[in-house]
This record gives sequence, structure tokens and C-alpha cells, in this order.
Amino acid sequence: MTNKFHYYAATGRGHAIRLALSAANIPFEDEYPKGGFPPTAEAKDLWCSIGKNTTTNVPMLQMADGRVFTQSSAVLRAVARIGGLMPTDEGELYLTDKLLADAEDLRGEGYKSFVAWGATEEAVEAFINKVLPLHFGNLERQLKESTGDYFIGDSLTIADIACYDAITNFGSNRAIGSLDGFETLKAWVDKVESNEGIKNYMATESFAGLWKFGPDTLGK
Repeated sequence: MTNKFHYYAATGRGHAIRLALSAANIPFEDEYPKGGFPPTAEAKDLWCSIGKNTTTNVPMLQMADGRVFTQSSAVLRAVARIGGLMPTDEGELYLTDKLLADAEDLRGEGYKSFVAWGATEEAVEAFINKVLPLHFGNLERQLKESTGDYFIGDSLTIADIACYDAITNFGSNRAIGSLDGFETLKAWVDKVESNEGIKNYMATESFAGLWKFGPDTLGK
């Protein structure tokens, strides 16, 4: 048995985990629910039998050695610890947790702006013109304060992957041009994408086949 990642055939809340697995060179196979989204009762029953949660289980990582990790932020941290993407210094651990929370704040705002899920034109324009510049500015400020090219020194960590997911998957890939004026962030995005594991994953057919959030999610 190989490591299996249970989630939909979409980026969504699974994207950062897939990127982390790839950056850490942890092999995995995507396991999509039969019938897609929304999941069938049978798919939910299967997930529950594996993950044991009676609420929600995906994104879920089922390891070849029998370990199972559920809940997106917990899975992400587990992958980081297994794959050497988690700092060990106490101060850096705090900064990691803080940046993960910053990324989740932006991700949450992003979900509010999907027109397919009820976002109004006013909400979309506010997201593009107010929310994104606010969050991008806050993240760029912290990146500039780093002692290296990444958010925490000179090594790629889970903080970079979470922030990359929030900035691109929920932000700049949807609002084209929204990173203009944030040149430090733009250069950092290129650096994250140049990571060998991430670059290789993003060139796979598996990644190409995922539904990705684009301008259409903003009605553009």
C-alpha cells in the first residue's frame, strides 16, 4: 500500500497538503470520491471508516504504515513534521503557527468571495480591492522582516507552503494582477515554485487534472 490522500479532484483545502508532501518528497496517490462533489453517503461512510471522525474527515492522509491524519491544518502540520518542513526553534515555531493563522484568515476571506456560493458583486469587488491588498501587505511585511529568502530564514517551511496556497490559490490566480506592487511577494512565489518537489508535482498529469480556482470564481 502506498500513501493515499483522500480529497476531491480540486485544489481547495487539499492543495497545501499536496504541495507539502511533494516538497518533502513523500510519495502519495490521490483518492477521489466516486461521484465527485458533493460526496455520496457511501463516500462519507468510507471516509468515516478510515478517519473515524463522525463530523468530517477530508482532507485525509492515509499512510502506508497504517497511520491516518485528518483535519486540514492537522494533516499539514503532520506532513511538515514527518518531512522536515517544521522548524524546531521555539520562536520559529510561534512564527510558523502565526503565519499559518494568517494564511487561514486569507483563505477564509477567499471562500466568501466565490460567486457560485452566493458572493455578491460588491463582495467580490471588496475582496479584490480591499481584502487582498490588506492581506498581501501584511504578509509581505513579514517576509521582508525575515533573515532569509523565505518567511522563516533560508529554508522552505510549512509556513511558506501555507502562505503560498493562500496567496495564489485563493488570491492571485483568481484576481489576475493582484500581486502587482508586491514585488517581494512575487519573487518569493517564483522561489517557492522553483522547489524541486513542488515544481515536479505541478508538472504532473494529476495536478493538471485538478479543478483550480480561477477568475471565473469571481465572476470574471
